[in-house]
Amino acid sequence: MRKKHIIIIVLVAFLAGYGLLATNESGNLYQLLKNFNYVLKLVQENYVQELNPSDLVRSAIRGMLSKLDPHSVYLTQRDYRELRIHTTGKYGGLGFVVGRVKDVITVISPFEGTPAYRAGLQPGDRIIKIDEIPTAGMGVDEAVSKMRGTPGTSVNLTIEREGVEGLIDFHLVREIIELKNVQYFGLINPDIGYIRVSGFSEGVGAEVRVAIDSLLAQGVKKLILDLRTNPGGLLEQAVEVADNFLPSGKLIVSTKGRVAKSNRDYYSTHESKTQGFPLVILVNKASASASEIVAGAIQDWDIGLVVGDTTFGKGSVQTVIPIEGNEAVKLTTARYYIPSGRCIDISDTTQFLLKNPTIGKKFNSLGGLNREFVSNGSIVPDTVLESEKTLPIITEIQRNGLFMQYTSKWVREHPKVQKGFEISPQMLQDFKAFIKNKGMKFTDSEFDSATKSIKQIIKSMIAQDKWGAKGQYEVLLSEDPWIQFSSKLLSKARSDKDLFKLVGVK
Repeated sequence: MRKKHIIIIVLVAFLAGYGLLATNESGNLYQLLKNFNYVLKLVQENYVQELNPSDLVRSAIRGMLSKLDPHSVYLTQRDYRELRIHTTGKYGGLGFVVGRVKDVITVISPFEGTPAYRAGLQPGDRIIKIDEIPTAGMGVDEAVSKMRGTPGTSVNLTIEREGVEGLIDFHLVREIIELKNVQYFGLINPDIGYIRVSGFSEGVGAEVRVAIDSLLAQGVKKLILDLRTNPGGLLEQAVEVADNFLPSGKLIVSTKGRVAKSNRDYYSTHESKTQGFPLVILVNKASASASEIVAGAIQDWDIGLVVGDTTFGKGSVQTVIPIEGNEAVKLTTARYYIPSGRCIDISDTTQFLLKNPTIGKKFNSLGGLNREFVSNGSIVPDTVLESEKTLPIITEIQRNGLFMQYTSKWVREHPKVQKGFEISPQMLQDFKAFIKNKGMKFTDSEFDSATKSIKQIIKSMIAQDKWGAKGQYEVLLSEDPWIQFSSKLLSKARSDKDLFKLVGVK
């Protein structure tokens, strides 16, 4: 138990170093730490079965952090490694999204230009073996860890493909995979550009600049920035993205915490190349954190119109603090405030210590329109659109991976399909028969009620299989009601001021 005594002594010294023991409660805290050490010893020596004391201590740390707020967490080696991948946007691997479909490790989508894509892996491929190790009973995390590795090393996959007899073997060599934050940018029509940002890992600010420059070169005079279902990421990258749209010298976000080093103001440093452009920002309930910083700064400075659904409401800053053993603590150290002074954060104040001090207060925009906002802990769009609900039959088809299985098989059987194809009534009947043969139970009325969504999904997934992400987005954007609404609005506006007038802001 000597090692555990050392842990407690180090913990006490750490707390004392931060002044947490220099209170009237210090004696009680010393006693509680002593009690913790004693209980750990009791459990280790007397519990009905042998336990790993390291796991017990980690569980205790997790329990302590869980009492703070939803975002303060303990990161194991694997968690910490995954976090670094998400923040840097790079890892050594094969280049595809994998999931578990009906208890089978399954390829969801390969990334263009990666080893998986070049080798011909397809959505819906079921991975049966990894380096001759069967994947039956294997979790997604374990499968991913076996396929990732040092660039230049190889991995063998054995897959099962819908409509193909026998198993197919792939020999792949790992490479550095760079995840793109800007998944797509292009033209909605000759003067309206579209940029889709899916995350805020390193480099997204530069990616957005490249997209803007490319669209401007094509004659774009109006923009849609799509931040829907974007969970956020790095604070500094949110600042860089916002800097692309704001005039120089404008406050983008402020962070305020208990210690002085957490207090900082972030300003735009470049003149926007899109100044005066009619600009629409799309957000929804899953737009969070860095997405809310960008949308909030643009809204507060009256630069663009925020359209969609009320955002998630994650307005706190987490600092990742490495600890011994390649593990880390992600600790909430500050809140962020958008330029008007609003804190965009919703916390369960009955359970967690973090509370939003701006809830219920009124704030005004700073760009000249003097719009009034009542802080509710999220970004409320200037124009609210209703999100379409996913029907149960759609969820069940997706859960079983049947869209992927059908579309990958269909593309192989129709190699000459051209862009602009439509989903025929016969294809719908074929798909209906296909999912029935796969064991799905549903009524004709359930299927008929979902026909519109089924056609859209099948069409977009065929386009992805055949022409990659670009082809898929071209299909999705042509049928997206929020894009259609935004495009109609933008087509009537010649300037940013016109855009606000169109929705009743004078």
